[in-house]
Amino acid sequence: FDYCIRLTSVTIGESVTSIGDYAFSRCIGLTSITIPDSVTSIGDYAFSDCTALTSVTIGESVSSIGDYAFSYCYSLTSVTIPDSVTSIGDSAFYWCTGLTSVTIGNSVTSIGDYAFSCCSDLTSVTIPDSVTSIGDYAFSYCDALTSVSIGESVTSIGDYAFCQCFSLTSVTIPNSVISIGDSAFYECSGLTSVTIGESVSSIGESAFRFCSAMTRLESRAEVPPICSANALGDINKQTCELFVPIKSLDAYKAADQWKDFIFITGVDFDEPGNVGDAVSENDGVYVAANNDSIEVTGADNAVITVYNINGQLVYSGTDTTISVPTKDIYIVRVKGQTFKVAL
Repeated sequence: FDYCIRLTSVTIGESVTSIGDYAFSRCIGLTSITIPDSVTSIGDYAFSDCTALTSVTIGESVSSIGDYAFSYCYSLTSVTIPDSVTSIGDSAFYWCTGLTSVTIGNSVTSIGDYAFSCCSDLTSVTIPDSVTSIGDYAFSYCDALTSVSIGESVTSIGDYAFCQCFSLTSVTIPNSVISIGDSAFYECSGLTSVTIGESVSSIGESAFRFCSAMTRLESRAEVPPICSANALGDINKQTCELFVPIKSLDAYKAADQWKDFIFITGVDFDEPGNVGDAVSENDGVYVAANNDSIEVTGADNAVITVYNINGQLVYSGTDTTISVPTKDIYIVRVKGQTFKVAL
Protein backbone atom coordinates (compact mmCIF):
# COMPACT_ATOMS: atom_id res chain seq x y z
CA PHE A 1 0.00 0.00 0.00
CA ASP A 2 3.04 2.26 -0.30
CA TYR A 3 2.10 5.75 -1.48
CA CYS A 4 -1.68 5.15 -1.44
CA ILE A 5 -2.21 8.84 -0.78
CA ARG A 6 -6.05 8.64 -0.75
CA LEU A 7 -6.23 5.77 1.73
CA THR A 8 -7.92 7.09 4.89
CA SER A 9 -8.66 3.91 6.86
CA VAL A 10 -7.56 0.30 6.98
CA THR A 11 -8.56 -2.76 9.00
CA ILE A 12 -5.88 -5.35 9.62
CA GLY A 13 -7.25 -8.85 10.18
CA GLU A 14 -6.57 -11.04 13.20
CA SER A 15 -4.63 -13.57 11.13
CA VAL A 16 -1.93 -11.16 9.97
CA THR A 17 1.37 -11.97 11.70
CA SER A 18 3.69 -9.36 10.22
CA ILE A 19 3.55 -5.96 8.57
CA GLY A 20 6.25 -5.77 5.92
CA ASP A 21 8.72 -3.08 4.95
CA TYR A 22 7.09 0.05 3.48
CA ALA A 23 3.65 -1.61 3.86
CA PHE A 24 1.77 1.69 4.44
CA SER A 25 4.57 4.15 3.84
CA ARG A 26 3.50 7.60 2.54
CA CYS A 27 -0.22 6.95 3.06
CA ILE A 28 -0.64 10.61 3.83
CA GLY A 29 -4.45 10.39 4.30
CA LEU A 30 -4.32 7.63 6.93
CA THR A 31 -5.36 9.04 10.33
CA SER A 32 -5.40 6.03 12.65
CA ILE A 33 -4.26 2.43 12.75
CA THR A 34 -4.82 -0.54 15.06
CA ILE A 35 -2.27 -3.31 14.85
CA PRO A 36 -3.91 -6.52 16.15
CA ASP A 37 -2.42 -8.91 18.73
CA SER A 38 -1.65 -11.46 16.02
CA VAL A 39 1.10 -9.26 14.55
CA THR A 40 4.60 -10.03 15.86
CA SER A 41 6.73 -7.61 13.81
CA ILE A 42 6.46 -4.19 12.19
CA GLY A 43 8.82 -3.81 9.25
CA ASP A 44 11.19 -1.04 8.26
CA TYR A 45 9.44 2.14 7.06
CA ALA A 46 6.08 0.40 7.57
CA PHE A 47 4.23 3.65 8.38
CA SER A 48 6.88 6.24 7.61
CA ASP A 49 5.67 9.58 6.23
CA CYS A 50 2.05 8.94 7.26
CA THR A 51 1.86 12.62 8.05
CA ALA A 52 -1.85 12.65 9.07
CA LEU A 53 -1.56 9.69 11.44
CA THR A 54 -2.75 10.84 14.88
CA SER A 55 -3.38 7.53 16.62
CA VAL A 56 -1.69 4.13 16.61
CA THR A 57 -2.43 1.07 18.75
CA ILE A 58 0.32 -1.54 18.79
CA GLY A 59 -0.79 -5.10 19.56
CA GLU A 60 0.41 -7.07 22.56
CA SER A 61 2.38 -9.61 20.49
CA VAL A 62 4.61 -7.24 18.55
CA SER A 63 8.23 -7.99 19.47
CA SER A 64 10.11 -5.62 17.17
CA ILE A 65 9.53 -2.21 15.64
CA GLY A 66 11.61 -1.79 12.48
CA ASP A 67 13.91 1.00 11.40
CA TYR A 68 12.05 4.21 10.45
CA ALA A 69 8.76 2.39 11.14
CA PHE A 70 6.89 5.58 12.18
CA SER A 71 9.38 8.23 11.10
CA TYR A 72 8.01 11.58 9.92
CA CYS A 73 4.56 10.90 11.39
CA TYR A 74 4.25 14.57 12.31
CA SER A 75 0.69 14.35 13.68
CA LEU A 76 1.26 11.41 16.05
CA THR A 77 0.87 12.77 19.60
CA SER A 78 1.28 9.72 21.83
CA VAL A 79 2.39 6.13 21.58
CA THR A 80 2.45 3.16 23.92
CA ILE A 81 5.01 0.49 23.16
CA PRO A 82 3.71 -2.74 24.75
CA ASP A 83 5.68 -5.05 27.02
CA SER A 84 6.02 -7.60 24.19
CA VAL A 85 8.41 -5.35 22.25
CA THR A 86 12.10 -6.10 22.82
CA SER A 87 13.71 -3.71 20.35
CA ILE A 88 12.97 -0.28 18.92
CA GLY A 89 14.69 0.14 15.57
CA ASP A 90 16.92 2.93 14.35
CA SER A 91 14.97 6.13 13.66
CA ALA A 92 11.72 4.30 14.52
CA PHE A 93 9.99 7.56 15.58
CA TYR A 94 12.44 9.96 14.01
CA TRP A 95 11.06 13.46 13.44
CA CYS A 96 7.67 12.77 15.03
CA THR A 97 7.52 16.44 15.93
CA GLY A 98 4.01 16.26 17.45
CA LEU A 99 4.83 13.41 19.83
CA THR A 100 4.34 14.61 23.42
CA SER A 101 4.08 11.30 25.27
CA VAL A 102 5.72 7.91 24.88
CA THR A 103 5.48 4.83 27.09
CA ILE A 104 8.24 2.28 26.59
CA GLY A 105 7.36 -1.28 27.58
CA ASN A 106 9.23 -3.25 30.21
CA SER A 107 10.74 -5.78 27.80
CA VAL A 108 12.58 -3.37 25.53
CA THR A 109 16.31 -4.06 25.73
CA SER A 110 17.64 -1.67 23.10
CA ILE A 111 16.65 1.75 21.80
CA GLY A 112 18.10 2.25 18.32
CA ASP A 113 20.11 5.11 16.90
CA TYR A 114 17.99 8.23 16.29
CA ALA A 115 14.94 6.31 17.63
CA PHE A 116 13.23 9.46 19.00
CA SER A 117 15.52 12.09 17.55
CA CYS A 118 13.89 15.43 16.66
CA CYS A 119 10.70 14.67 18.62
CA SER A 120 10.62 18.33 19.49
CA ASP A 121 7.41 18.26 21.58
CA LEU A 122 8.38 15.29 23.77
CA THR A 123 8.52 16.52 27.38
CA SER A 124 9.46 13.47 29.44
CA VAL A 125 10.62 9.90 28.99
CA THR A 126 11.15 6.92 31.27
CA ILE A 127 13.61 4.33 30.07
CA PRO A 128 12.71 1.06 31.81
CA ASP A 129 15.13 -1.19 33.68
CA SER A 130 15.02 -3.73 30.84
CA VAL A 131 16.96 -1.43 28.50
CA THR A 132 20.71 -2.09 28.35
CA SER A 133 21.77 0.36 25.64
CA ILE A 134 20.66 3.76 24.41
CA GLY A 135 21.69 4.28 20.79
CA ASP A 136 23.53 7.16 19.19
CA TYR A 137 21.38 10.29 18.82
CA ALA A 138 18.46 8.35 20.40
CA PHE A 139 16.82 11.44 21.98
CA SER A 140 18.88 14.15 20.33
CA TYR A 141 17.28 17.50 19.49
CA CYS A 142 14.24 16.87 21.72
CA ASP A 143 13.95 20.57 22.52
CA ALA A 144 11.07 20.29 25.02
CA LEU A 145 12.44 17.34 27.01
CA THR A 146 12.53 18.42 30.67
CA SER A 147 12.77 15.06 32.41
CA VAL A 148 14.45 11.74 31.67
CA SER A 149 14.65 8.67 33.89
CA ILE A 150 17.34 6.18 32.85
CA GLY A 151 16.78 2.57 33.90
CA GLU A 152 19.08 0.62 36.20
CA SER A 153 20.28 -1.83 33.51
CA VAL A 154 21.61 0.64 30.96
CA THR A 155 25.35 0.08 30.51
CA SER A 156 26.09 2.58 27.76
CA ILE A 157 24.72 5.92 26.63
CA GLY A 158 25.39 6.42 22.93
CA ASP A 159 27.11 9.28 21.16
CA TYR A 160 24.94 12.43 20.99
CA ALA A 161 22.15 10.50 22.78
CA PHE A 162 20.68 13.63 24.42
CA CYS A 163 22.53 16.39 22.61
CA GLN A 164 20.79 19.77 22.35
CA CYS A 165 17.98 18.82 24.72
CA PHE A 166 17.86 22.46 25.76
CA SER A 167 15.06 22.09 28.36
CA LEU A 168 16.64 19.23 30.30
CA THR A 169 17.53 20.52 33.78
CA SER A 170 18.81 17.49 35.67
CA VAL A 171 19.85 13.93 34.97
CA THR A 172 20.90 10.94 37.05
CA ILE A 173 23.09 8.38 35.34
CA PRO A 174 22.56 5.09 37.20
CA ASN A 175 25.23 2.83 38.67
CA SER A 176 24.85 0.33 35.82
CA VAL A 177 26.29 2.73 33.22
CA ILE A 178 29.93 2.10 32.31
CA SER A 179 30.44 4.58 29.50
CA ILE A 180 28.98 7.91 28.43
CA GLY A 181 29.37 8.47 24.69
CA ASP A 182 30.86 11.38 22.77
CA SER A 183 28.71 14.53 22.97
CA ALA A 184 26.04 12.56 24.87
CA PHE A 185 24.72 15.72 26.56
CA TYR A 186 26.36 18.22 24.23
CA GLU A 187 24.86 21.72 24.47
CA CYS A 188 22.18 20.81 27.04
CA SER A 189 22.29 24.47 27.98
CA GLY A 190 19.55 24.21 30.66
CA LEU A 191 21.24 21.38 32.54
CA THR A 192 22.02 22.47 36.13
CA SER A 193 22.52 19.19 38.00
CA VAL A 194 24.10 15.85 37.02
CA THR A 195 24.73 12.71 39.06
CA ILE A 196 27.15 10.19 37.57
CA GLY A 197 26.88 6.62 38.86
CA GLU A 198 29.63 4.64 40.53
CA SER A 199 30.44 2.35 37.57
CA VAL A 200 31.19 5.02 34.95
CA SER A 201 34.78 4.58 33.82
CA SER A 202 34.87 6.80 30.73
CA ILE A 203 33.22 9.99 29.53
CA GLY A 204 33.38 10.65 25.81
CA GLU A 205 34.65 13.66 23.95
CA SER A 206 32.54 16.81 24.50
CA ALA A 207 29.99 14.73 26.49
CA PHE A 208 28.98 17.73 28.64
CA ARG A 209 30.41 20.50 26.50
CA PHE A 210 28.46 23.78 26.49
CA CYS A 211 26.50 22.75 29.61
CA SER A 212 27.31 26.18 30.95
CA ALA A 213 24.37 26.41 33.39
CA MET A 214 25.54 23.48 35.51
CA THR A 215 25.93 24.32 39.20
CA ARG A 216 26.20 20.84 40.68
CA LEU A 217 28.08 17.76 39.44
CA GLU A 218 28.20 14.59 41.50
CA SER A 219 30.50 11.73 40.51
CA ARG A 220 30.12 8.59 42.62
CA ALA A 221 32.84 6.61 40.85
CA GLU A 222 35.72 5.86 43.23
CA VAL A 223 38.18 5.94 40.32
CA PRO A 224 37.81 9.26 38.47
CA PRO A 225 36.32 8.49 35.04
CA ILE A 226 38.71 9.05 32.18
CA CYS A 227 37.62 12.17 30.32
CA SER A 228 38.19 12.53 26.60
CA ALA A 229 38.88 15.96 25.11
CA ASN A 230 36.44 18.62 26.36
CA ALA A 231 34.30 16.00 28.13
CA LEU A 232 33.56 18.58 30.83
CA GLY A 233 34.27 21.55 28.59
CA ASP A 234 32.48 24.88 29.21
CA ILE A 235 31.12 23.84 32.60
CA ASN A 236 31.94 26.86 34.78
CA LYS A 237 34.48 25.25 37.08
CA GLN A 238 34.73 28.44 39.13
CA THR A 239 31.16 28.07 40.41
CA CYS A 240 29.96 24.52 39.72
CA GLU A 241 30.32 22.31 42.80
CA LEU A 242 31.85 18.88 42.36
CA PHE A 243 30.99 16.17 44.89
CA VAL A 244 33.09 12.98 44.87
CA PRO A 245 33.65 9.98 47.18
CA ILE A 246 35.62 11.18 50.20
CA LYS A 247 38.18 8.38 49.82
CA SER A 248 38.84 9.54 46.24
CA LEU A 249 39.13 13.28 46.91
CA ASP A 250 42.87 13.44 46.24
CA ALA A 251 42.52 11.33 43.09
CA TYR A 252 39.94 13.73 41.63
CA LYS A 253 42.07 16.72 42.56
CA ALA A 254 44.87 15.23 40.47
CA ALA A 255 42.80 13.85 37.55
CA ASP A 256 42.59 15.50 34.15
CA GLN A 257 39.63 17.93 33.86
CA TRP A 258 38.31 17.01 37.32
CA LYS A 259 41.16 18.91 38.97
CA ASP A 260 40.03 22.15 37.30
CA PHE A 261 37.00 22.50 39.60
CA ILE A 262 37.50 25.09 42.33
CA PHE A 263 34.96 23.58 44.74
CA ILE A 264 35.61 19.85 45.16
CA THR A 265 34.02 18.21 48.18
CA GLY A 266 34.62 14.67 49.36
CA VAL A 267 31.50 13.00 50.72
CA ASP A 268 30.40 9.68 52.13
CA PHE A 269 27.41 9.13 49.86
CA ASP A 270 26.04 6.45 52.17
CA GLU A 271 25.64 8.96 55.00
CA PRO A 272 22.55 11.22 54.89
CA GLY A 273 23.00 14.95 55.37
CA ASN A 274 26.46 15.27 53.84
CA VAL A 275 25.25 16.97 50.67
CA GLY A 276 22.18 19.14 50.34
CA ASP A 277 20.71 22.40 49.18
CA ALA A 278 19.49 23.62 52.57
CA VAL A 279 21.56 21.80 55.18
CA SER A 280 25.03 20.27 54.96
CA GLU A 281 27.23 18.50 57.49
CA ASN A 282 30.74 17.05 57.27
CA ASP A 283 33.55 16.34 59.78
CA GLY A 284 31.50 17.79 62.63
CA VAL A 285 30.78 21.06 60.80
CA TYR A 286 27.10 21.86 60.33
CA VAL A 287 25.89 24.51 57.88
CA ALA A 288 22.25 25.57 57.55
CA ALA A 289 20.05 28.38 56.24
CA ASN A 290 18.21 30.54 58.76
CA ASN A 291 16.00 33.21 57.14
CA ASP A 292 18.50 35.75 55.72
CA SER A 293 21.52 34.24 57.44
CA ILE A 294 23.83 31.26 57.25
CA GLU A 295 24.42 29.39 60.51
CA VAL A 296 27.65 27.48 61.04
CA THR A 297 28.36 25.23 64.02
CA GLY A 298 31.45 23.20 64.76
CA ALA A 299 33.82 25.64 63.07
CA ASP A 300 35.98 25.97 66.25
CA ASN A 301 37.01 29.55 65.40
CA ALA A 302 38.26 28.55 61.95
CA VAL A 303 37.99 31.14 59.19
CA ILE A 304 34.72 30.85 57.25
CA THR A 305 34.50 32.10 53.68
CA VAL A 306 31.24 32.56 51.79
CA TYR A 307 30.94 32.95 48.01
CA ASN A 308 27.90 33.69 45.88
CA ILE A 309 26.96 31.45 42.98
CA ASN A 310 29.13 33.57 40.66
CA GLY A 311 32.21 32.79 42.74
CA GLN A 312 32.48 36.26 44.32
CA LEU A 313 33.58 36.46 47.97
CA VAL A 314 30.82 37.91 50.17
CA TYR A 315 32.23 37.12 53.62
CA SER A 316 35.46 36.04 55.31
CA GLY A 317 35.82 35.77 59.08
CA THR A 318 35.04 33.70 62.16
CA ASP A 319 31.42 34.72 62.79
CA THR A 320 29.11 31.72 62.95
CA THR A 321 25.98 33.70 62.03
CA ILE A 322 26.56 35.31 58.65
CA SER A 323 24.13 37.76 57.07
CA VAL A 324 24.01 37.70 53.29
CA PRO A 325 22.72 40.42 50.95
CA THR A 326 20.04 38.42 49.08
CA LYS A 327 18.29 35.08 49.16
CA ASP A 328 20.33 32.92 46.82
CA ILE A 329 22.60 29.90 46.67
CA TYR A 330 25.91 30.32 48.51
CA ILE A 331 29.12 28.30 48.77
CA VAL A 332 30.55 28.04 52.30
CA ARG A 333 34.13 26.92 52.96
CA VAL A 334 35.35 26.05 56.45
CA LYS A 335 37.99 23.68 57.84
CA GLY A 336 38.89 22.45 54.37
CA GLN A 337 35.29 21.51 53.56
CA THR A 338 32.92 23.02 51.01
CA PHE A 339 29.14 23.25 51.45
CA LYS A 340 26.25 24.62 49.43
CA VAL A 341 23.34 26.33 51.14
CA ALA A 342 20.20 27.82 49.59
CA LEU A 343 18.32 30.63 51.32
